[in-house]
Amino acid sequence: MHKFIRAILIASLVIAPAAGGTKLTTSWKDPNVGKLNFSKIVVTFLSKDDDLRRRVEGGLARRIPRSVAANTIVTDGELKDREAIKAHLVSNGVDGAIVVRLVDMKSDWVVSEGQQWYASLPSYWDSWDSNWLSVHTASYAYQEKVVIADIILYSVATAKPVWIGRLKSTNPKFLKNLLDDLVKEGSQELKKQKLI
Repeated sequence: MHKFIRAILIASLVIAPAAGGTKLTTSWKDPNVGKLNFSKIVVTFLSKDDDLRRRVEGGLARRIPRSVAANTIVTDGELKDREAIKAHLVSNGVDGAIVVRLVDMKSDWVVSEGQQWYASLPSYWDSWDSNWLSVHTASYAYQEKVVIADIILYSVATAKPVWIGRLKSTNPKFLKNLLDDLVKEGSQELKKQKLI
């Protein structure tokens, strides 16, 4: 099943007609949290596709100081074992966690009905007539691919979110570009907020 979902994701990204961009659309920061100074951050991408998970975790870990990809300290078999994960985090001195998850993948139609303008203006007396010479531009429609992802920063000590950001990517050309853009935008915002 997860191979089928991955195939759909890759196909939807590769067929996209035009490159868009990745933008942070929404963010929230816990107002009770001041300056953070995590000594070690684990980066986790929630996916049943192990290769995809490793790619995203590795990309974020390279961009975020003092971070490590979750797949380097937690084995695939332990992903659903909460106590094993806690033990690995404690033994590796992890005090912060970043979780990335895909929220939605969809296609939206963008439709333009074209514009209308008048080629000549009639005299005042002729303006009461509805037979003005008008020109119309062509109508068109195209499909946009939209991928939405969340990046959440947690304090491991409290297990509560410190910051959440929602990213939207429009018409990513390739899966690698999408993941790189998500990683870049997310890590830049975390640095801007002085959370990492």
